[in-house]
Amino acid sequence: MFKKMSVLFAVSLAMAVAGCATSPTVTSETVIVAGVGPVEVERLDVEVVDVRPAERIVVIRQGRQTWPVAVPEVFGSLQNLNAGDRVEVRRVEGVILGARRARRGAKPAIIYTEATSRSSFQNLPERFVVRSLTVTARFENFDPATGVVSYVGPAGARTHTVSDPAIQDDVRRLRRGDMVELTFAEAFHFQKY
Repeated sequence: MFKKMSVLFAVSLAMAVAGCATSPTVTSETVIVAGVGPVEVERLDVEVVDVRPAERIVVIRQGRQTWPVAVPEVFGSLQNLNAGDRVEVRRVEGVILGARRARRGAKPAIIYTEATSRSSFQNLPERFVVRSLTVTARFENFDPATGVVSYVGPAGARTHTVSDPAIQDDVRRLRRGDMVELTFAEAFHFQKY
């Protein structure tokens, strides 16, 4: 119990300091993802830019980056959420499920699909929704020695480990600057402060 209280206090303190900082802070904790092993649960303190309740879309800002987030119904009505509100987004990226070149003229985007099986994520704290998402991003590089792919999407520069050999083969065919579609499994939690 004391350990949980200490973690909650540390996270709360980090978020309070992040509110005073000039750029957003990401804090994390570790969970186990099947096929990947230990991964971090990202905690993002972001600002709401726009809310479209009928579409269940919330546009959020982190630093200079803005992107839409599809908020599942399990998180309730979006009627009490307004531009300028602060929200916490917690997410865990699981394995990359697919990688391919995007269609010509594609722009960075995130597209969410229906909830997937929870079996790929173990030890998730509280109530998370597991779903898949496709990120359209600019491919930077792939390091076959480590299996790490680097890309720049709507949330900025990111890296992710590719563990599936077939997907590694797909990623090896990509060239720096290509617009790509990367499909992930994701566990997601959304909460207003």
